[in-house]
Amino acid sequence: MNGKPPNILLIVADCGRSDRWLGAGRSALTPNVDRLAQEGISFPNTITEKSCTTPSFATLLTGLYSTRHGVHLVWGYRLSDRIPLLSHILAAEGYHCYAEVTGPLLSEMGLDRAFETYNYRAPCDYLHTEWGDLFLERLRTGFYREPWFMVLHLWELHPRRQVQAEFNNERFGRTDYDRAVSSLDAQLGRVFAVVADNTLIAFTGDHGEKLDTETYREGTAVDYARRLLHVDEAEGMVPFSVARWAGPSVLQQFYEHCIPLMRNVRLRGDGGSPAYGRWERFKDRLRLLRLTPLVFVHDLLKLRAPVKLTDVLKRRGLLDENRAKAKMSRFVRSVGDDRLLNMHMRMWASSYKQNIQEGHIISLYDFVVRVPLVIRAPAGVPRGRSWNRMVRQPDILPTIMDFVGISPERLGDIDGRSFKPLVEGRPWECLPAYLSLTGLPEDLETRGVRTEQHKYTYGPCNPEMPQELYDLQNDPGETVNLADREPARCSELRRLSESMLPADGQAPAEMLDITADQQQSIERHLQELGYIE
Repeated sequence: MNGKPPNILLIVADCGRSDRWLGAGRSALTPNVDRLAQEGISFPNTITEKSCTTPSFATLLTGLYSTRHGVHLVWGYRLSDRIPLLSHILAAEGYHCYAEVTGPLLSEMGLDRAFETYNYRAPCDYLHTEWGDLFLERLRTGFYREPWFMVLHLWELHPRRQVQAEFNNERFGRTDYDRAVSSLDAQLGRVFAVVADNTLIAFTGDHGEKLDTETYREGTAVDYARRLLHVDEAEGMVPFSVARWAGPSVLQQFYEHCIPLMRNVRLRGDGGSPAYGRWERFKDRLRLLRLTPLVFVHDLLKLRAPVKLTDVLKRRGLLDENRAKAKMSRFVRSVGDDRLLNMHMRMWASSYKQNIQEGHIISLYDFVVRVPLVIRAPAGVPRGRSWNRMVRQPDILPTIMDFVGISPERLGDIDGRSFKPLVEGRPWECLPAYLSLTGLPEDLETRGVRTEQHKYTYGPCNPEMPQELYDLQNDPGETVNLADREPARCSELRRLSESMLPADGQAPAEMLDITADQQQSIERHLQELGYIE
């Protein structure tokens, strides 16, 4: 890089769907993001692989699809230490890397490496709360050492959506989600106002969200999974909600233990669909209570209290991986794998029932895989341009790094690739976007591919899983499944999807192609920062 490198602010709105932030016909009011787009470039057709948080962040920060980085679900997976993050490259270039995250993004997921500060906070710490005021003050006063790279993960759009009182009327949106978008945009305006002019700002979502205006039709993959899991008999989120009282670290350990057990479950035929009797439900609650901590009145008073709840989580050890491992180990010994698996299958179906309403995690429709992307750079980027060409989530950081002068060749063998040539009017080819849902049980696994013209999904391990083919140009709402009418196109797109898998199958990637000098530079810089010894 030549000259002083710009700061980089990557803002990721959890559950941020593209059509509510960019384009015409929106009921939300977003003057601040609109202004950002007028000062930079926007890509309304940015496609994620999955519709859930943790794998999407792993893809953002590695430039790899899940088939190579190995993080497939929200809980229960962690990024291998063999796989460096793109923030390692930024650290090697002299950047100070910071992250402000929430939801499932615990440091034990393996996403915290190369960050000087990886600050996990309770989901109730929003930009409009005391935590947001503290974060803005740090931006304003130069708390973060320049040049810095900041990942800011925001939870305002996630159910329970945050709508400040002044935005809770039809002027700011027809739905609660739209009003939450308007409310969040006002808070983003506060952020944009305090960052220095030499800051590259990128705004995107990790995945989208289903709204009440969308429905799941009979004969689709979601309908098939609902019937196979007997979801209509499940309780909603009750068992899962009990488990969450144990804290996010215990929940991560719970899933890490259960996921291997689920690999051998088959729902078809005699299958492993869970029993939903009242006695089983009662025993689930009793067992899960062993994982939950003692709760004191003064702790209850701080639930959903900004900043204070995060302090409670830390003080009570609910963000302590070692304590969570010990607690889970005792739990497994007392319950046993067979009963644990049966209980977990009921929890799985219950969470699926809830997600049918909330929308993300269980499908690959555009409303959950199409996210906004707006980039404003200090120099080298045209103003007010928007491209309807399809770009992909693993392309985002390589493009940002290209804009700040880091050669794409430095990033090694990753799936993402810079689309800076598109912005500059140079030859550029749109690559297909890989799509997947990790079933576990594998009867429910779904893979697919999205091109600018079509989307195709199928069950790689289950021939009974409905295939879905949509002509996105003529049917952007994905309402007419063409799979039965166009079997040849389905076969072609299935081969394309399978060609995007690693040659040796789905497995964590080995270390990216980083030179010895570059690795030494990374380690030297991290030592100077006190990150490693």
